[in-house]
Amino acid sequence: MGQCALACLALTAWALDNGVGHLPPLGYSTWNDLSCSGMSEEGVLSAAESLRRTGLQKRGYVYVNLDDCWQDPLGRDATGRLQADPQRFPSGMHGLSKTLHERGFKFGVYTDRGRRTCAGREGSQGFETLDAQTFAEWGVDFVKEDNCRSLSGPNNKSELFAQFALFRDALNKTGTPIFFSVCGGGDQLPFSNLTYYASDERGGKKLANSWRITSDVTGSWTLRFAYKVDASLREYAGPGGFNDPDMLLGSSPGAARRLGPHQSRTQFSLWAILMAPMLLGADVRQLTPFDLETYSNEEVLKVSQDSFAQQGSLLTVKGSTSLWGRPLVDGAWAVLFLNEGWFWKRKVTCSKRCWSKMSFKRNSTVHLQDLWSQWLPHSDIGVGQASRAAQASGAGLVGQVAQTLQGADGVGRTWSLRWKLAGAAC
Repeated sequence: MGQCALACLALTAWALDNGVGHLPPLGYSTWNDLSCSGMSEEGVLSAAESLRRTGLQKRGYVYVNLDDCWQDPLGRDATGRLQADPQRFPSGMHGLSKTLHERGFKFGVYTDRGRRTCAGREGSQGFETLDAQTFAEWGVDFVKEDNCRSLSGPNNKSELFAQFALFRDALNKTGTPIFFSVCGGGDQLPFSNLTYYASDERGGKKLANSWRITSDVTGSWTLRFAYKVDASLREYAGPGGFNDPDMLLGSSPGAARRLGPHQSRTQFSLWAILMAPMLLGADVRQLTPFDLETYSNEEVLKVSQDSFAQQGSLLTVKGSTSLWGRPLVDGAWAVLFLNEGWFWKRKVTCSKRCWSKMSFKRNSTVHLQDLWSQWLPHSDIGVGQASRAAQASGAGLVGQVAQTLQGADGVGRTWSLRWKLAGAAC
């Protein structure tokens, strides 16, 4: 991709009725960091301590979610309950949960709708009620259920929706508010289109608090595929239910998967526009200053957590450049300028057509405020009277620009528009 720019120019409770997930979760997930080989109690608590030490916990990153490989490789205990790998998690899941809660975090675990997880550990098929009860007793706040090891394959819709619904219902029956995340990405090929998790009448808001809509993001090309798929699914997201284009990949060394620095910042900005879950898949123990600055940006986090809870969408496309926008609670808009070109600097312009996609009144005035490059001056511009351009150079695949417009229209209502410019390259 090339470079991008972000600009920020009645809630209804219509999603899964389990008392959680009005806004997308912020936190950390182990998979893209520790993977299976590095999964351990020590690693999880070290990651949590890093979230506290760097100030990310105070900025809202409170979920600490275990992915695959926490389970005992020897299977369930004598009563049929899931149990932790005693070598890797000597305190057990209940002990780890208690420690994380005492430190102000929320605790998430992973399971699978099949007999086995993607890594071959115990899955939940046939044990949905017992596993949900176990998780509730452990104090679990978040459950991710994956899609591996199904005898009928990963895309048998009748079976997969029925099995995911079994776990949804089992969690609800515990009476414990638990965020339920469905991951259809297991056993999928790269670039698999899983939009039916959002659009099928059995999926989306009826099924879960979030649902994966593509296979895993593993690099720049799968990143591009994920956000373009998500762009078409705006109507299915809202308070309590979110399209999930996968975890955030950082650029810091040490993680099992990572992006270039400006790719990761672009992903972060796009995920805020798309109202996606913000789960860090970076090595948070070794965050570079650049990555820490990215994930600590309070203005972009405000976009992610905006209480209007409306997903953004693609506004306009011209060649390898595009503009993305999201309406905010105070009448403001967050707008992302994106250049996907290779190595070429391009001007990304919000033309009259772009302005027409936003709710500003013609001939009113909006105020621009930069969200990333604070050296860019604030400015006032007239809506529909002139186009607004951001210069984006391409030193690879993705970069960004962000600014915020705040001002008043003819009746004195405050508007804001936010943009962002973040340097070069995927």
